[in-house]
Amino acid sequence: MRAWKICSVIIVSLCTYVQSASILALFSSLSFSDHLVFRGYVSLLAQRGHSVVVMTPYPGQFPPQEMERIVELNVGAESGPFWDEYKKLMTDTDDYYNRLKDINEFTLKLAIAQLKSKAMSSLFINPNVKFELVITEADVPLLYAIAEKYDAPHVSITTSIGKVHQYESKGTPIHPLLYPDANVLTYRNLTGWQKIVEFYRHYQTRNEYYYNHLPLSEIAAKKMFGLKRPLIEVEYDIDILLIAANPTLIGNRPTVPAISFVDRLHIKPGFPLQQGLKEILDSATKGVVYFSIGALQEPEHLSTNILQTLTDAFRELPFVVLWKIGNTTMINRPDNVISNFWFPQQEILAHPNVKAFITHGGARSLEEALFYEVPIIGLPIVRSHKVFIAEITRHGAGEILDIHSLEKDTVKKVISDVANNENYKKAMIILKSKVVTPMISGPENALWWTEYVLRNGGAKYLRSPAVGLTFIKYYMLDIAAIILSICTVLLVAIYLIIRIIYRRLRQRFIAKFEKDGKFKEL
Repeated sequence: MRAWKICSVIIVSLCTYVQSASILALFSSLSFSDHLVFRGYVSLLAQRGHSVVVMTPYPGQFPPQEMERIVELNVGAESGPFWDEYKKLMTDTDDYYNRLKDINEFTLKLAIAQLKSKAMSSLFINPNVKFELVITEADVPLLYAIAEKYDAPHVSITTSIGKVHQYESKGTPIHPLLYPDANVLTYRNLTGWQKIVEFYRHYQTRNEYYYNHLPLSEIAAKKMFGLKRPLIEVEYDIDILLIAANPTLIGNRPTVPAISFVDRLHIKPGFPLQQGLKEILDSATKGVVYFSIGALQEPEHLSTNILQTLTDAFRELPFVVLWKIGNTTMINRPDNVISNFWFPQQEILAHPNVKAFITHGGARSLEEALFYEVPIIGLPIVRSHKVFIAEITRHGAGEILDIHSLEKDTVKKVISDVANNENYKKAMIILKSKVVTPMISGPENALWWTEYVLRNGGAKYLRSPAVGLTFIKYYMLDIAAIILSICTVLLVAIYLIIRIIYRRLRQRFIAKFEKDGKFKEL
């Protein structure tokens, strides 16, 4: 039996083996947390023996042993001038939907500048360079045209929960109420008005992409790369779409094999804490509460009243509070609060004395809290984040605070409850055991599906036959119109026949009585 198992493993390994491939990966985003995901993906490919050429605005982050197989095309200099505009777009708002058009147009401008860089231009003009696979950032449709340029199989990856057009491009059903979008405001148990709002936002989000962002990207693609066909067809032909999220925590939806969920690509357990920080956490016998609102959103942007409320609540807690905040002069820091502009978040969450994680609800933070089994206290600044925080807290693994109605006593009570009540910790452990598995999602899937595409020279056959169908054809409204027309003709014909029969009978009836003279008196 043991020998049979060993033989089976060898056979499977031989069947799934892929020789070292030449891969081009294009990542445009200025979000540092997005690049944590992208680097995790590229690292897996390099460790597998593939040679990867990477366009990135954040070079120099791979370990030396992986750099032997990775060539970084640095577009940092071209990206730098866009940083202030990017930060302005992504901060000081509680709803990205209102800035959707500006964000999309900014994304296109940034990508054009990066692709015109000296490093990228040198690559594109070299006729001897060939790639066996092109990987693109799915949120930047201009990059799709490069897969067309090299006539190579195409894998695309998004760090979001997946956008409407991305699901549609693979033929996956979409629905404004059942399957939440990245900018959804409410989900589950909606009122009538909330349903109307979500339907309107869903409709406008689709329109913005299909009638503004995609056409502009197509114009740029034709000018820069001589694209010969519509960009939407290139999007349809993406072989595999990788979504860096867990489907059970973003609203379960039916998907086709052409979509794979690949969360936890950025998670790297096992790194040691800095000695000074380790000593602080080790000595915190009553527990530690970690507070961060992400890499881009900064506590300094919160109102003075909110900062004061949080400070007053922290002061009365028995826990050590690690607060990620750059400008500490804005708060009257209590003795039990340790503040810094940056903390090694994963290493902190992995420490056994950390009892709770106060988070804004970013995708990477939620993944880390789940992986390291730390109960969460959601403090969503962007309203759409509340929906995805709630997908965890509904399992009993945390609570949510309303940033618009914070009170010291409420904050203090919620933190104390989550940190002291073991039920929250147990609920997070149970949730992790349910959803953190390669059968549902995980970094293993990213590598497996990428090599599947390499082995088979593409995977367009995995998409749904619904791809590219119009609204009329998808819902068979043309067939319904034909059936309705036939029914209408039949009803009209039946009506005319009945009318003719009625008139004939009426004429005979009247003629008969007139002949008999029964009504002559009248």
